[in-house]
Order: sequence, then C-alpha cells, then structure tokens
Amino acid sequence: MSENWSDIVRIYRTRHGLTQERMGGVIGVAQRTISRWERGEDTPSLEQQRRLRDLGWEPTGPLLTSLAAAVQHCPAPRALCRTHNLRLLLLSAPAIAKRPSVTEWIGRDLVPIACGVLEEMLDDRPLQRAIANREIAGIVATSRSVLRTPEHDQIGAYRTMVTYFFHEGTLYSDAISVPTDAHVALGYRPIPMDEVAGG
Repeated sequence: MSENWSDIVRIYRTRHGLTQERMGGVIGVAQRTISRWERGEDTPSLEQQRRLRDLGWEPTGPLLTSLAAAVQHCPAPRALCRTHNLRLLLLSAPAIAKRPSVTEWIGRDLVPIACGVLEEMLDDRPLQRAIANREIAGIVATSRSVLRTPEHDQIGAYRTMVTYFFHEGTLYSDAISVPTDAHVALGYRPIPMDEVAGG
C-alpha cells in the first residue's frame, strides 16, 4: 500500500502552522515543490520521504496523544522532545513565534545547535546519567537562547521547567518556558525524583 504523500505533507504543514515556503525550508525544497506534492502532481524522493516520516511523528497511546494536544495548544513556549539526541517532536505556536526558524529542526536532533545552559546540561554527564536512571524528575533552568539559530541574539531570559518521563521504553522531555527578569542569574537545578515523591 503506497502512502498518500499529498495528505501527509498537507496535514504536517497545517498542524504546525507552516506556509508552503516555510515547509519547503524544513524539507530543503522550493515552495513550488511542496505545492506540487500537495496537489499530487509529484512525489518526494526516497530521502525526502524518510525526512517526512521523521517529521510526521504521531503520538501513540493516550498519554502521548494528550500530551501532544497540550503542547500544541499551550499559550506559552513549549516543546516536546525524544530525549535521545534531543530529537524535537512538537512545538507550541508561541515557541514558533519566539523562534520561527526552529520549525526547520522538527524531527531533527537539536544537540548540534545547543548552546548556553542547554549545552551545559547536555555536557553534565552525572546529570544525564541520573536522568537516564530515572533519578531526576525534571530540571528548572533559567537561560537566554539555548539554540544557535538566526534568532539567537534576540531571545530574552526565560525560566523553563523540563519534565522527563518514560513511555514504552523511550525517554521524553517536555519543556515549558515563561519570560523572566533579564538580570536573573542563569543556570539550572535538577529536581530529584525523591524530592517529588517526598512532597
């Protein structure tokens, strides 16, 4: 059974609020190519199909389905990632408005463009081991831009709560941010699982 690439492209593009031009930027093709795909006049190459499959991640089960809806409708910048290599899965509209070029990274690993506090967290081996061993429930971080994108210099200070959870053997992170005072100290604080369990 062949896949309906016209529907796959259109559904992905509208779900993430992308124009055909922006969708072309995500895939690495011209706007007219997206238009032809959506009209069913052409089909993506095998490499483009693989990329579209990565982008078209669909949540499975009630937990991820509910979480995906919560992320997409969140009134604050929010992102859902598969934690292995920090693969970006979903963004809220305010996250896209804050950093429009981040849509080009949906379905891709964010590690190559991590900077600042995020890079420090990823380089903190004991922290990463504790997260993988389910000893850390989340992290509270105060940061400015944590991704090297064209908007990097315009990103103000944000306080972010990152929550980690396992689902069907896969570790995910759900990060939600709110603006904070520009003069606040930058850094992060892990929240141990026993701190959450102990109340």
